[in-house]
Amino acid sequence: MDFDLILVDDDPAYLQLHEVLVKKSGFHNQPILIDSGKKAIEYLEQEVDSDRTILLFLDIYMKDIDGWDVLDFIESYGLPEKIKVMLVSSSVDLSDKRKALKYNTVIEYIEKPLVLPYLERLKELAIF
Repeated sequence: MDFDLILVDDDPAYLQLHEVLVKKSGFHNQPILIDSGKKAIEYLEQEVDSDRTILLFLDIYMKDIDGWDVLDFIESYGLPEKIKVMLVSSSVDLSDKRKALKYNTVIEYIEKPLVLPYLERLKELAIF
């Protein structure tokens, strides 16, 4: 299946690392990089009526609008078949993991950083 991959993180080092790993693993050749929750919402507002399937690798704790607010925005559109989210966070707090499971669009919670073997496995599983 053809899909858009969006990497959302306000830390430029993680954003760059994750872009390199996503490409190196062959998981996606042209990820879209977004450096804030606000910009992620603005991008998604433009894409809601598109036919494209979207997978977000979304950081939770960002300075302007956090990942929870982005998830609330996505859920408000009720499009879990079109937009899927993998939370990628440095938080190891169990309450964050529990909260993430309450969202219909969240399919995974991953602790930072992404690693090459994990992305290679995702590619093999063909989740998208």
